[in-house]
Amino acid sequence: MPSILLVDDDAAQLTILQRILKREGYTVATVGDSKAALAAIEEKMFDLVISDMWMSSRFEGRALLREIKRNDPDLPVLIMTAFAELNDAVNLVAHEGAFYYLEKPIQIDVLKREVQHALQTRGAFSSQSNTDSDETIPDIRFNNIIGESEQMQHLFKNMSRIIHRGVTQVLITGETGTGKSLIARALHKHGARGEHPFVSINCGAIPDTLIESELFGHEKGAFTDAVTEKKGLFEVANHGVLFLDEIGDMPIQTQSKLLHVLEEREIRRIGGTQNMKVDVCVLAATNKNLIEAVRDNVFREDLYFRLNVIPLHVPPLRERPGDIPPLVNFLIQKFSTEYAGAPPKQFTPQAMSVLRRYQWPGNIRQLENYLRRIFVLSENEVIDKEELPPEILDTSLPVTDVEFDILEAGVSLEEIIKEYVCSALTKTNGQQIKAAQLLGISRRKLQHRMQKYGLHSQDFKNNTTDAVGAL
Repeated sequence: MPSILLVDDDAAQLTILQRILKREGYTVATVGDSKAALAAIEEKMFDLVISDMWMSSRFEGRALLREIKRNDPDLPVLIMTAFAELNDAVNLVAHEGAFYYLEKPIQIDVLKREVQHALQTRGAFSSQSNTDSDETIPDIRFNNIIGESEQMQHLFKNMSRIIHRGVTQVLITGETGTGKSLIARALHKHGARGEHPFVSINCGAIPDTLIESELFGHEKGAFTDAVTEKKGLFEVANHGVLFLDEIGDMPIQTQSKLLHVLEEREIRRIGGTQNMKVDVCVLAATNKNLIEAVRDNVFREDLYFRLNVIPLHVPPLRERPGDIPPLVNFLIQKFSTEYAGAPPKQFTPQAMSVLRRYQWPGNIRQLENYLRRIFVLSENEVIDKEELPPEILDTSLPVTDVEFDILEAGVSLEEIIKEYVCSALTKTNGQQIKAAQLLGISRRKLQHRMQKYGLHSQDFKNNTTDAVGAL
């Protein structure tokens, strides 16, 4: 029978939760703080940990989560949180490996459901005992979104959870050109509302005087140009998805009305007297830092917390260079289809290395535009680095010094990988996080490689050791 560890400094709540879970047939142990929790985990194998977000120490729940994930990354952790702490708890789910959160006061049916989901991912139940488990989540494939890096796989996993659980409010953040609208459309396509409308509006492209009419509609005669009644986008998107792109550019006077709609799930047209109920999944996206916008009094704090219940962050391309080769291949195939009869092109390893090293401030949109230019203008089927745009070649990040011919006799794959690891560490002066970003892998995977090859960060600091040349 699955075993659960409850961690909370509230003895009364511990007793209640323990009774509920024991009644469900689980083995339940309880402790009052993170130190005791770690000791219990050291002594006994648990299938699930349920911990309060804040205990005697403000960030005790977070510290416990990090320690658990360091020692046993596969052990699921559910975080209990009050509404005021909800933003912190959501960040633990999105960025630090928490399985999910339980909002206080905890609903018994929600507790039972999330415990079962978490235990099924751990393998504590037979996969045939319940088909509605997180084991089914990875089966969703977002074929129009290319990403093999760890960051993108984490994003896909969170997207699958959102779809699986029918979440109706998501905030998508990321730089311009990272593909936020693609994420929104994928959530709609694969979700329960896929057969209903997907309606999109760029909040920064509509004049302040018109945005309320666009969102909520207006009655005939509501203002000078209102010669007919008009449905707003909330009405058009009813039962479907409304995508509010660049939500950070929404006028502050409109933000209060949007907050009312999100809380009450009803709208009133401009000039109207009747409220109308709407059932809409609201996806919002921004390339701005909304926390800074709140500090600058240009974005409402209450609207930010209402939108940020489930955040999805799309990483910039420079943080996942390992995704550039599959992106290039995907885009080249796309152009071959668009320009019928045009043969696909290939990039030499040197050209691909340049593409990987460039910082891509415009992200995937910039990459696509440059590749399209090359595809249309180049007469060669094999593209070398000399044919790349000058602004890409003129970069402060040099192409790697590793110039192995992959087919050269006597050179193994392991030797090539070791050379690339050494090259990245040399260029970053032994800084593991930056080296991992250059290589397009996680820091943990880099550390594994370093241990395997007997490499140490201090050997690469200040370029005191020519690691590549010494091998």
